[in-house]
Amino acid sequence: MEHLFWLEPGRIAGRSGPNKDPWQPGELAEAGITTVLSLNDADQVDAAALAEAGIRHHHVALPDAIPPAERDKDACLLRLPQALARLNPALTQGERVLIHCRSGKDRTGMLMAYLLMVRQGLAPKKAMAEVRRVRPIAFSAEGWEAMTLAVLERLAPR
Repeated sequence: MEHLFWLEPGRIAGRSGPNKDPWQPGELAEAGITTVLSLNDADQVDAAALAEAGIRHHHVALPDAIPPAERDKDACLLRLPQALARLNPALTQGERVLIHCRSGKDRTGMLMAYLLMVRQGLAPKKAMAEVRRVRPIAFSAEGWEAMTLAVLERLAPR
C-alpha cells in the first residue's frame, strides 16, 4: 500500500494522513488495518467510511507548531499516554494499527518512539533512532527532534 511504512511489521504502521495523501478505507482494510489513530485534527478522515470497512477510528490530537512552543511539550506529555491507551486493546489482541498525522513523520514518529519505549523497553534516543530507520524523515520539522527527546525522557520509566 502506497505511503505505508511499518514500525513493527504486520503490527504497527505509519502513514501520512488523507489530507496530504488520500487513502481508501477499503485498501486499509485489505492491508489488515483494524484501528486508525489520528494525531492531527483528523482532517479528511471519514470515520463513517472507516467503520463501514470494519476499522475503528480514534483521535488524540498532538500539537503541530513549527517550531513547537513550551506548552506543546506539556500537551504531548499529557496526550501520548492517552494515545497509547487508545491503541493498547488492538495491540494486545495482535491487530494491525495505523498511526498518522498530516505527514506521518513528527507527531507520528513521537508516538511510535513512545510505543517502542513502552513495548520494548528502549531508551528514548534508541527508540527515536529505530523510528528513523523506518521513517528517515521523522523528527525533521524545526524543533521537533529536541522536543521529542525532551518529552520521551520525561515519560521514560525511572
